[in-house]
Amino acid sequence: MILGEKMESKQIIHGKMVKKYKIPLDQIEDLNNRYDKAKETLDKMGHKLAGRIDSELSILPIVQSALIFPSFVESIQDYLKTCMDTKIIDWLPNREQVEIIACWINDMKEGEFNPPHTHYNTVGWSTVLFLKVPEIIDDTKDPHKFVDGKLGFFGTDGVSLKWETPVVGDFYIFQANHMHCVMPFKLKNKNDVRRSMSFNFIEKREPEDV
Repeated sequence: MILGEKMESKQIIHGKMVKKYKIPLDQIEDLNNRYDKAKETLDKMGHKLAGRIDSELSILPIVQSALIFPSFVESIQDYLKTCMDTKIIDWLPNREQVEIIACWINDMKEGEFNPPHTHYNTVGWSTVLFLKVPEIIDDTKDPHKFVDGKLGFFGTDGVSLKWETPVVGDFYIFQANHMHCVMPFKLKNKNDVRRSMSFNFIEKREPEDV
C-alpha cells in the first residue's frame, strides 16, 4: 500500500454495522513471521475467551511494532467515522482517544470452533483479521457443510446468520455487542491451521464538567 493511499473497504450490514477492509499481503506476511518467531514466549488467552480452541495467544506488543499497525489505525478511524455519520456514535475519537485493550491470535485446528459470543462485556468494538486460510473439506454428511470454518454474524433477531468466507487479508470491524461465531471444519491437510487475529478497542472519553 502506498503511503497516503486510501485502504479498500466495504460496508456490510448484518443487523449492526460491520465494515470489511483489505490489508496488504506484505503486512500479513510480516505479522505471521513475527508471530511464528515469538509464539513460544507469548501468554495464553484461552481462559479469557469463548473459543473451543487450543492455541489462543496474546500478541499486543508484537502488533504495535509490526508493519500492519498503521493500517489498523487507519481502519479504526474510518470505521468510527462511518459510525458517527450513521449516528451510531455522537462524536469521533482521534487516535489518542482510542485504546486497544486486548489482542490475540487464534490458530484453529480441525474440529475446533468458536460458539456464539460477544466481546469485552459488549463495550466498544471488536475485530477479526484472517492471516492463514487452509483448504477445507466440504463434508456433505454434515448439515453445516456450506459454512464450515466461516465467520457468522447474527442478525438483530438473535437467530438469523450472515456468513463471511475467510480470505487472507480481510479485516472486519464491528460492535463488541454483535454476536458472532465460527463453525468447525475438516481439513485436507491435517497439519494446517485457520489463523485469525482479533483485538478489542474502546474510546477513552474525557468526563464532562459537572
